[in-house]
Amino acid sequence: MGKQQKSFQLKLLFQQLLLCAFVMASPSLLVAEENAVFPEAFTEAEPLFLNLPTYIYEDYIVAYERTFSEEAIPYWWAVGLSTAVLIATDDKWISESQRLGDRLGVSRKDNTNTVAEYQGVTLLRLPTDLGSLMYFVGDGWTHVSIAAGFLATGALMEDDKAYGVGFQIIEGMITTTIATQTLKHITGRQTPSRATTTRTGKWDFFPNQKDYFKQVPNYDAFPSGHLAVASMTLTVISKNYPDKAWIMPTGITLLSLLSFQMMNNEVHWASDYPLAIALGYTFGTIAYERGQKSMADSSSSDLVQWVPIISGNEVGLGLNYQF
Repeated sequence: MGKQQKSFQLKLLFQQLLLCAFVMASPSLLVAEENAVFPEAFTEAEPLFLNLPTYIYEDYIVAYERTFSEEAIPYWWAVGLSTAVLIATDDKWISESQRLGDRLGVSRKDNTNTVAEYQGVTLLRLPTDLGSLMYFVGDGWTHVSIAAGFLATGALMEDDKAYGVGFQIIEGMITTTIATQTLKHITGRQTPSRATTTRTGKWDFFPNQKDYFKQVPNYDAFPSGHLAVASMTLTVISKNYPDKAWIMPTGITLLSLLSFQMMNNEVHWASDYPLAIALGYTFGTIAYERGQKSMADSSSSDLVQWVPIISGNEVGLGLNYQF
């Protein structure tokens, strides 16, 4: 029995490592496919991690301006109305999701397995069944691995665009996470598994922060951080590779599976989703556009170059302008 258990654990660990390797390798497959079609070099300026605080600050300025712009009003009305409609039917979404999950054999339990910890603190948990795999789509490690894959591909293949995509995902993860965590700490909504007073969970606006950290599931449902970050990653990748028609339907399918499982395992309500998607799209778009601006600035700066001139006994500088 002991040998069987050990064999099972080794097989499980191998499957988990294979999953991580696939997630990190997938960006290189995407870049390799693109380079086969577009072999020309990219000129995007390489973003610097030391400049991240500046980028994030600028991203929030842009996000503030767009949020309160006249053009954004119809979209925020759509987010607000859809959230209100879903709040009124939240309990039905949970029950129907669990009914479908039971029919398909998708577990409601958290069947992730700890593979890395430090002094009793879990650093990494990986999925072991279909339900936990669906939930893992929104895990931070998934998106860090995707970003790392793009960064590594960009560095190894000297592909500035791939490196820029990885950087945009990291940038978007930070801005999106800050926004969702701030809203969670303001709204204080109970998760479905902890709902006590109403069929949609209790809302405790501006909760006591000590209580929040002691019982996080009592306060952190709204909005969904998992779905927001996943939406951001999909936005960045789809905007950088618009010629890849399979990216958007594949991404929407994965986000749908994630959304379903988070209701099935009672982590989120359906009404936690509209704002999460809006935040992910907003910060993903901003990160992408900043990356495009870096590329444009780099291309503009390359038009004017100082070059050395050596002629006879004279040495000097010349101005080279491309037009």
